[in-house]
Amino acid sequence: MFRPESDWTGQGRAGVQNFYIEAAARVRDAHVDVRHFDWVQPSSGVFSPEKHYLDYSLDGQPRRSMVSMGRPDRRAASGDILYMPPHRQYFGEPALQERHLVCVALGEEFLEELFDGEQPLNKVEPCADIQNISMRRLFAGLAAELRTPGFASQTLVESMLMGLAVELARHMGSRERGSQHSRSPRQVQNIIDYVLENLSAPLGVADIARDCNMSVRHVARVFKEGTGVSLGEFVARSRIALAKELLRSDGARIKEISWRCGFNSTSAFSAAFRSATGQTPKAFRSTSAQVH
Repeated sequence: MFRPESDWTGQGRAGVQNFYIEAAARVRDAHVDVRHFDWVQPSSGVFSPEKHYLDYSLDGQPRRSMVSMGRPDRRAASGDILYMPPHRQYFGEPALQERHLVCVALGEEFLEELFDGEQPLNKVEPCADIQNISMRRLFAGLAAELRTPGFASQTLVESMLMGLAVELARHMGSRERGSQHSRSPRQVQNIIDYVLENLSAPLGVADIARDCNMSVRHVARVFKEGTGVSLGEFVARSRIALAKELLRSDGARIKEISWRCGFNSTSAFSAAFRSATGQTPKAFRSTSAQVH
């Protein structure tokens, strides 16, 4: 069984190039590393972490990889932060993207000592897209410290891992309490699937509501409650992520890519892309070509 928290030694890297671990640290049975790899060929597979597994994308873009979060009917697009409880099977379909990740594995010894024997994560469900500013800051801090360690680095890394575990327990605990009152988890997944399959089409809230057989008010509220982000933000992020993928791997003209990503004009696409990434589409394509 593929272990995502490992260094992938002996597990096969079909479809992956340029894999390397930039920096790593261990605190008892907790582990954190900064890793890089390129998915260059379509692939899919089943994986199961042995510890509480989290990762964070350092690329500043949502991943378009799809993950079945424990059940076939829980297929979701990976976001900036992904969490998987241990000893469960997940099915993944990674997108063809270059990845820079902070990967964290939290073992039982580390968690039991931190939570004084309590087990706040034992009944928590997986989540493909955690929206939590505090966790993002901790992940970014871990990456910075691993890359350029300073005085008392091990102590600082341990404190940030502890903070990450506490924030995870708080966030997922409140999410679980909220989900007890949510009537529409399947509706949220239907909306996600519809958006990802129709990025070239108009995707205003009214359009999505009509095609998903919901009212405008209901579709916006259900999505926000179920994911923590607005429907408009999810559409915008997904379009930019698709644009990046096409600019890296497709020889199509920028005008065609803008149309395939749902923009009415090249100028509108360029403005949105630059706002999201800090680069024009042309500059991004040139930079990606130099990297590869």
